[in-house]
Amino acid sequence: MHPIVHHPVVKRLSELFDDTDVTTRLASTLTSLSPHSEELCLRIDAVICTSDSIRSNVSTANDKSLSLGWLSVDNNRALTITPKQVASLESPVPSSCNPQPGHAGGPETPQSIPVDKSSPRHKAVGGLRPKKPSISAVTEDIDSDNDADAESCLRPANVRIEPSIRQLQSDTRFPQRKRRANDSATPTLQPSSIDKLISGIWRQVHSPVTLSVTFPDRSPEFSLRTGVSQEVFRAINGLCKKYYDQNRSSRALEMVVQAYWVECYEARIASIRLEHPSFTNAEARMTALKEACSTLGWQEKELRNRMAIWRGYKEIKDSGGWASLIFAGTGVYRFCKYRIGFDNGLTTRLRSIASSLEVAADTLHPGWRDILRVVSQSGPCRYSGHPHEWVTVDTGPAWPLSTTYAHLLLPDGFNYRFMDDCVIDQNVFGTTDPRRIPGVDPEVCQICKEKQSDDVISNHCTCFLVLFGGIRYPPPIQLYSTGSGKNNGVIARCEFERGTAIAEFVGLITNGIDGLDVMMGGTPERPYQIFQGHTGNFTRFINHSCQPNSQFQKFYWCGVERILVVSRGVPAGSEITVDYSDSYWKKLKKNCLCGEPSCRFTRQVEPS
Repeated sequence: MHPIVHHPVVKRLSELFDDTDVTTRLASTLTSLSPHSEELCLRIDAVICTSDSIRSNVSTANDKSLSLGWLSVDNNRALTITPKQVASLESPVPSSCNPQPGHAGGPETPQSIPVDKSSPRHKAVGGLRPKKPSISAVTEDIDSDNDADAESCLRPANVRIEPSIRQLQSDTRFPQRKRRANDSATPTLQPSSIDKLISGIWRQVHSPVTLSVTFPDRSPEFSLRTGVSQEVFRAINGLCKKYYDQNRSSRALEMVVQAYWVECYEARIASIRLEHPSFTNAEARMTALKEACSTLGWQEKELRNRMAIWRGYKEIKDSGGWASLIFAGTGVYRFCKYRIGFDNGLTTRLRSIASSLEVAADTLHPGWRDILRVVSQSGPCRYSGHPHEWVTVDTGPAWPLSTTYAHLLLPDGFNYRFMDDCVIDQNVFGTTDPRRIPGVDPEVCQICKEKQSDDVISNHCTCFLVLFGGIRYPPPIQLYSTGSGKNNGVIARCEFERGTAIAEFVGLITNGIDGLDVMMGGTPERPYQIFQGHTGNFTRFINHSCQPNSQFQKFYWCGVERILVVSRGVPAGSEITVDYSDSYWKKLKKNCLCGEPSCRFTRQVEPS
């Protein structure tokens, strides 16, 4: 059967007109045609006619035909062009355009349009990567004496995008994603404005911004007349960071004061009502408004416009706490000005994450509450220590991590020390790192073949830049109570795109452990284990799923093998999961709690 029959345009036409026989009749017509030497094209036209012509099924002189485009029949290539370009095809080529060889100065047809069959190649990198479309464009080179003549020439430049899918490779058993068909048109859900605002708040909390109520003195100016040395450029960078933090602090101070002003304004109205019992509520508001205008030096209309925005600040503070307002950034101004999402669940969403935001703000930015001194609202931090020493819940304040494992009845309780890098068990390996593989060049990436270096300036490898060779931020994740029998889990506060490295699996590098959960690494000749019983990072609390949104993956950095948790597409607000592998579950006599329809380890419990 001809490939044109399965083209998305043909299928779409069949769906629009609810005519399932379109493809059948098209296939029958193509079969009845005699062999041809030239390329066949399907021309799609639209006819404007009267209702009488439709009922009589007879064309009249008043019917107007519009050419919409062309589709190649032989190789299913799209030559669709706009109606304006079709009109140009049906008219002689302007004399200012030089005809291409073989055109003989005549009008172009779909057969005469040269096709560039080459597609751009992307550098292959390790791990999962966000999908990028492979573009094949129909182009034509036209020589022209000036730009105006060139624009008047026919330039069909339509693009057919095909998804470029890469098969996933992993060390454990993962259900591979199905290859998407070329004619699929599955819509992609885009984040809403509320999602973007909340995601922006989380990213600001997990950024290295420094909030302070004391601003630095002005630094001396630098002259650029003789160029900029590395020392001068470093000083300029420091100056830029200093005043960026100052601007963020000033903006936060402004919003805090304005939100607090609304509270004071409403309190003043109540006081006026008590002082003048005969005043109506409207009269009391006008009196308070005039008092504010006389002090601020603003006209009444100007103050009312600003008050509408300030009220939005107060509503965000009341719902998500002071942290949600201080770390909201500049985008919150637009939300409050146009009231985006306030009546569509914004305050409800903020209320559900208020406690979690406070945990992140207190542990990552211990001095953020100093901003509130300007309105006498400052106080001690409620949460201290490592950000992941707290388990967040939706119904109230966070719990200390150790209390969530009290049911284990451990002799010394649950003690876990968070660290950023692995520690070598010297009793097993001495001073030798078993992750370093002989024969692997420590300065060259095994995937992209670029230079690797812990120095940001010298490093050229960008395979997993968020973890190695770049500026590292705290990952926007938190521990949370799953409430589904799995105890604690790891929740993504922001989206992790497909192919993004979430974290490195960190723990004690040892060997010879049996009967405990460990991560196997190395080779059969040089094996090692990563044990997270007492030390490690948050990857210790990532739960299993038979249909995970992340996976474990090996990566060599500076000649040392690392085991990463790589995203397969983790939406914001969802639990991060991996597949523990079949060998892990075969040693356990309990059911999997992932809840996936494709769960592989749900066993029937024998009756007692």
